[in-house]
Amino acid sequence: MVRNALSVDVEDWFQVGAFESVIDRRDWDPLDQRAERNTDAVLQLFSDAGVKATFFTLGWVAERHPQLIQRIVAQGHEIASHGWDHKRVFLMQPQEFADDLSRARKQLEDAGGERVSGYRAPSFSIDKRTPWAHEEL
Repeated sequence: MVRNALSVDVEDWFQVGAFESVIDRRDWDPLDQRAERNTDAVLQLFSDAGVKATFFTLGWVAERHPQLIQRIVAQGHEIASHGWDHKRVFLMQPQEFADDLSRARKQLEDAGGERVSGYRAPSFSIDKRTPWAHEEL
């Protein structure tokens, strides 16, 4: 039997670092949100293939689409945190990062009904600039 690790980042198109200087976070809500529709398509592909994955999900997405988190969990996948709103860790101070972790985790756990223990930093942003991040995690 072949075993692989498979993960998915659940975020929307406007939440990536490439748009941070173009689209203000306060302007996100009215934008065309595709995360739920796209994640549902991925869930169907995984169901058809009989595979499970970890879904690293933004708290911001979970707040707006709690039913999506419930569907992911109901299909046997793991929910993990991708932070609240994709802010890169090296742009935060330790307390801000701790608050971001806590807020996202609470939202994901409330939506999915399961404990969240995994975390993936947005844009690989735990690096030499953030030696304190491991302690916060």
